Amino acid sequence: MKKIFLQGIFALLLCACSKPGTTDLVSFEVYCEMVANGAKPIALSHPMTMEEADRAMPEFAQVARKNNLYVYREDNFPVSALFPAETTRERSVFVIFKDSLRLEQYRQLKQDIAGRRWDDQLLARRMGRLLGYSTQGINHLLMENTAFRTINSFGIKEQTTHLYYNDLARAKQFYAEQLGFTPLEDNRFQISSTSYIQLHALSAEHSKEQPKSTAIALLTDQLPEWYAYVQKLGIPIKYSYKPKEGGPHDGFVAIDPEGYLLEFEQFKQHPENELLMAALSKVPYLTTTVDSLGFYGSITWTYHQDLLAQQNYYQEMLGFEMVADQGWTKIFQTSHSSFIGLVDERRGMENYANEKAVEIGWKVERLEALQNYLRTSNPGFSGSLIGPELYTYRFY
Repeated sequence: MKKIFLQGIFALLLCACSKPGTTDLVSFEVYCEMVANGAKPIALSHPMTMEEADRAMPEFAQVARKNNLYVYREDNFPVSALFPAETTRERSVFVIFKDSLRLEQYRQLKQDIAGRRWDDQLLARRMGRLLGYSTQGINHLLMENTAFRTINSFGIKEQTTHLYYNDLARAKQFYAEQLGFTPLEDNRFQISSTSYIQLHALSAEHSKEQPKSTAIALLTDQLPEWYAYVQKLGIPIKYSYKPKEGGPHDGFVAIDPEGYLLEFEQFKQHPENELLMAALSKVPYLTTTVDSLGFYGSITWTYHQDLLAQQNYYQEMLGFEMVADQGWTKIFQTSHSSFIGLVDERRGMENYANEKAVEIGWKVERLEALQNYLRTSNPGFSGSLIGPELYTYRFY
């Protein structure tokens, strides 16, 4: 197999060297296949000189016809923040598309770029989506070509979910003695290799009346054992354990001393979980002091009125990757074993609330650089970031 592969590479290189333009033609054929199969809405040929484009046009048109596609020659490609201007200056690009709707979409974008009718970053993102790039791919190109940075690009090492209690001593006892988490400094408890909770007394900012507007999923493959243990202790249960064959996940929901929901959960191989399962395969199990029971990750669920706006914020501003899409919930990996789950409040266990008894903290590898960036890009930044729907994000 290796010998055949090397022979194929050698033949391709020989062909490319013996016939000028062959490499461009091969690339064009690949892009045509991607557009024909729906992998890209449109595709672009490699930029070339006007003379090179004149020579390539007949063969490009023939390849496009063979794939039931169309090709449009662009001699004045619109400049956006997605690519350096010099890439296409005085160059021709061939736009590959399947129907006139995509060509019109491209022309509208070109017109908006020329008229600067939108913010530069929004225009760049429109270009990226039209080319079929993922949000992460668009972020990468923007960070290469502009001063834009995502929060994740500064290196998120761990996640801490901050919870607030009227009876702090009782809450500490619950997590240490009943759930078996090892107490750390400042009332922190480690759930998994990079996920923590931190317990706080009520304050002026977080009063007893604040709705929880959060739940925490404790990820484990020991659901029957945990369920028996929680029942034995008499910990209140909101939703009982009812495993379902073929479903995406199983679990049950317990209630901590002051009403925070704890979802003991196991995800299973399922179309909506495929990337999440790959991520979970790489995390270690962390045992508690309870009969060798433990967890390998956590998901902090937050509840939203505008789920799409929150999803865009997590992908574009924060720069996290969505690893599971359940329709009304979107799960993002924030560190090696910690996740945030965005939930449509109309179907979730909690409701959205403007004031909420939860904050999210992320340990940052390049903290000072992040703080300097936020001071520059977010006037009024004072150490915490207030996101859409008034969720607070701390950095440490």
